[in-house]
Amino acid sequence: MQKVNFILVIAFLSYLIISINKILKMNKKQKRIEDLESSNKRLQANYDNVRAFKHDFNNIMQSIGGYIILNDMDGLKEMYNAIVKECQDINNSQSINQNVINNPAIYHLINNKYELAEKNDIKMKVDVLFNLNKIRVSDYDICRILGILIDNALEAAMECDDKFVSIKFVYDSLNRRYLIIIENPFKNSLIDINKIYEKGFSSKKKKIDHGLGLWKVKQILKKNKNMMIYTSRDKLFKQQLEIY
Repeated sequence: MQKVNFILVIAFLSYLIISINKILKMNKKQKRIEDLESSNKRLQANYDNVRAFKHDFNNIMQSIGGYIILNDMDGLKEMYNAIVKECQDINNSQSINQNVINNPAIYHLINNKYELAEKNDIKMKVDVLFNLNKIRVSDYDICRILGILIDNALEAAMECDDKFVSIKFVYDSLNRRYLIIIENPFKNSLIDINKIYEKGFSSKKKKIDHGLGLWKVKQILKKNKNMMIYTSRDKLFKQQLEIY
């Protein structure tokens, strides 16, 4: 009887493991489908924007010519700034690309944060200048850190008039290190950057569930000896994650 029960338990556990693996595979496929759908929507939006810009190019040139003829430099500057802004928006959107952000986990994270930024009228600029798969840190740890840092940057930017977040993935060949630099505007000039990593510290008025994010970042860094983070504050709030 005990032998039969043991066999049944083993059979049940085997079935359970197989079922869990199937669910995990389905979740991965679902994420890939969602990423593809999101990429396709962005590509279509970019294509439509480029087509519209091309269609209006003649009108734009005529308008520029009018400002030049009238020697209206203020009007010309305003037109120029509007054109540059539209081009930057298209370029920023095109940077969220799986061929550029070639790590699936990081891509999925950045893609979700980009969509969150768009919903809150925050401009997010992403520059990836190295192969993300060369980072010698687990995807789990790097995504947890990035998620916390980007969420904080978005929250801070949301309170400012100039809403933007800049994320740069740069390789420092001189010091042989990978840098992930996140910058954003901020309103609270009294933030003590020496205390922000302390457990429970928060600059937010409502401190419920706050004050653990950056503390958790420090805990992750402690178990990854090849990572460091430097925080600075000038015109922008800057987090520089260094990976050796």
